[in-house]
Amino acid sequence: MSVFKRIISFIALSVTWACLSLYGALNGWWLTPLASQGDTQNFINAIQQQLLTEAKGNLAITVIENGRVVSQQFSPSIDKINQNTLFPVASMSKLFTAYGIIQLAKTGEIDLDTAIANYLTPAWQLPASSFDHNKVTVRTLLSHTSGLIDGLGFADIPETHKLPSLLQSLQNPQGANGSVQLKLGYAPTSQWQYSGGGYLITEHIIENITGVSFESFMANNVFTPLNMKRATYQFIGKQKNIANSYDSEGKKADFYQYASPAATGLLASSYDLTQFVLALQQIDNTTDKTIRSLTQPLGYKLGAPIWGMGVMLYAPTSQGSFVYGHDGANEPAINSALRINPINKDAIIVLSSGGDQLATHIASEWTFWQTGIPDFLNFDKAISSALMPFAVGIFLLLLGFVYFYYVHTKTTLSPILAQ
Repeated sequence: MSVFKRIISFIALSVTWACLSLYGALNGWWLTPLASQGDTQNFINAIQQQLLTEAKGNLAITVIENGRVVSQQFSPSIDKINQNTLFPVASMSKLFTAYGIIQLAKTGEIDLDTAIANYLTPAWQLPASSFDHNKVTVRTLLSHTSGLIDGLGFADIPETHKLPSLLQSLQNPQGANGSVQLKLGYAPTSQWQYSGGGYLITEHIIENITGVSFESFMANNVFTPLNMKRATYQFIGKQKNIANSYDSEGKKADFYQYASPAATGLLASSYDLTQFVLALQQIDNTTDKTIRSLTQPLGYKLGAPIWGMGVMLYAPTSQGSFVYGHDGANEPAINSALRINPINKDAIIVLSSGGDQLATHIASEWTFWQTGIPDFLNFDKAISSALMPFAVGIFLLLLGFVYFYYVHTKTTLSPILAQ
C-alpha cells in the first residue's frame, strides 16, 4: 500500500473515531454518574458533599422519589433557610406562566393555536413584518418558536427605580444588554430562538382575556389551588424569611426588580415548588392534557428536541418521554432548577442564591443519574468528556499505522537485503 493510501486510511479512520467519540459523549459513554442508577441514598450523599463545598450563599435541595419527598437539604448559612424560605427563581417563572395559560385553555378562554392578534389590545400589536403573523400563537410564544428575536434577558432594575408598566415594556423592553424591540426576524415555527419577550406578550394576553392583573390571575388559578402558600411576584426585599442575594464569591449583594413577572419575576419556596411537582405527578394523562401540552417537543437545536411549551426537555427517558422542567438564572448569582422524570415520579428541586450555576449543575447530575443521558444544558461537559477517549484512540491508530508501516517496510526490504 502506498504512503498516500495509508494517509487517506488514517484520516478516514480518525474521522470515524471522532464521530463515534462525539456520539458517545452525547449519550454519556465517557461520564460517570454520582451514584448507581436507583441508589438514591448514595446520590444524596454525593450532592451533600457539593452542598458543603460549593455553596457560597444559600442552597436548598429537595429530592422526590416515587411521588414523595425523601430528602430536604439546606446549606448552613447566616440566613437560616428552611422549606418556607422564599427564593427568586428567575426564568423558572416561565414554567408557571405556561401552566397558567393551560388553565385558560382548559376552560376555552384561549386557543393555544389561534393567532395572538385576536388576544392583543389596540394599544399594542406586533410590528408589521414580511412574515405570516397568523402563525404567531400562544404555543409559539411559550416555546420560543414564534419568530421573535429579542433574546430577552430582562434588565436588573434597582429597588429605588420605578418599574415600567406592562405597556411601556412592550413598547420599549429593557434587556440585560440595553433596549430591544419585539419584532419577528424569522418565519414562525421554522426554528427555535430564545425570547423572553414572548412571555411579556403572554402576560399582556392573560390580562386582556381575564380582566385582572397577571399576579392576581396566577394567585387565584395556580398558586392557591396548588397550595403554593408563599409564591408571589412582590419585591423580595419586602418579604419575610427570604434567601438573601450573594455573588459568586459569597459576598452579600443587592436585590433587583424585573419588568416581567411572567418571564422572570416569581418568588417561591422549596415547599411551594414541591406542591407544584406533586400536583403534576398526580395528573392522569388519559383525561388531562396538561403534561402532554407542556412536553410536546416544539423547539429543536441541531435536530434534538430541547423545548416544549414553557418547559425544557432535558433528556429522553427509556420510554420515549422526557425529563422536563425549567432552570433560571439572574444576577449576581441566582440559580434555580427543577427536573421531573414522568416515568418513575422522581424529581429534584434546587434553589441557589450564591454560586454560579450550582443549581443547574446539581440538577444536571440528577438528570444523568436518572437517565444515563447528559441533559442538553450539560452538553459542554459531555463533549469535553470525549477529548481524552478521542486522543487515546488517535494515538492508538497512529501507533498501529506506524507499526504496520514498519513491519511492511521490513518485510519488503528483507529479500533485497538478503541478496
